[in-house]
Amino acid sequence: MYDSLYEKVKPLIYNGESGILIIHHEYGGKARVVLVEGLVEGVIIGELSGKAAVRTCAKWASISTVFLQDEKEKKEELIAVDTSKFLSIFEKAHKMIQKINSIVPGNDAAFKGDPRRAHKHKRYSPVDSKVMRLMDGKRNISRIVTESGFPELDVLISVYRLGSAGVARLLPAGSLITDEERVEFLSALTKRLMEFVGPAAEVLISDAFETLGHGPETLARKEISEIIESVVNPLDIDEKTSIVRWSMAYSNL
Repeated sequence: MYDSLYEKVKPLIYNGESGILIIHHEYGGKARVVLVEGLVEGVIIGELSGKAAVRTCAKWASISTVFLQDEKEKKEELIAVDTSKFLSIFEKAHKMIQKINSIVPGNDAAFKGDPRRAHKHKRYSPVDSKVMRLMDGKRNISRIVTESGFPELDVLISVYRLGSAGVARLLPAGSLITDEERVEFLSALTKRLMEFVGPAAEVLISDAFETLGHGPETLARKEISEIIESVVNPLDIDEKTSIVRWSMAYSNL
């Protein structure tokens, strides 16, 4: 689940607190929100301050915070920030994060995009397009954020939009089989099929993955039965029975 800075800072403002709210971002950022009697005197992120700093940390969702009560910042380092506008920006982000939390369980989650359903999402932003390419079922959200080059919240919004449209699906934890398991299964399946169809075995397996809409590298455990169902389709009843019985050994991968 993702945190909203709005929920952290709103009580401090409404209670008229003075001090510095330190915000640590999982992806390396650190911000300081300076409060004086409930008013936001300034926001600082490294060399950024004022509106630029506000816009930057408003894009953060993986955060931890600590409030240093009555701590002060040097006045000359602060650029004035309008408290009401500050709250408005973070309230908007808060509402979006609530929606994201309904689809994305956290940074360890992995999604897989489905090219066959890409048309269901009508308008692809540059962020959507990049995120769609990265959602291969192997990369978790942390890797997608890091590799995308876009702000965290923008990436999470894209994941939410694509997931809601049915273009991408959340994979159960640990659903992908390991590289070693995949190689062993496909090698054994090819060898078994060749007993009945010869070199056409590789064509049947390739067609099966085309039907799934992705390559072998993102084979999920639950898809093994779908692969078997596809490859046995052209076989006669005895051959089908033989392959299905053989495949039972791989049902618990």
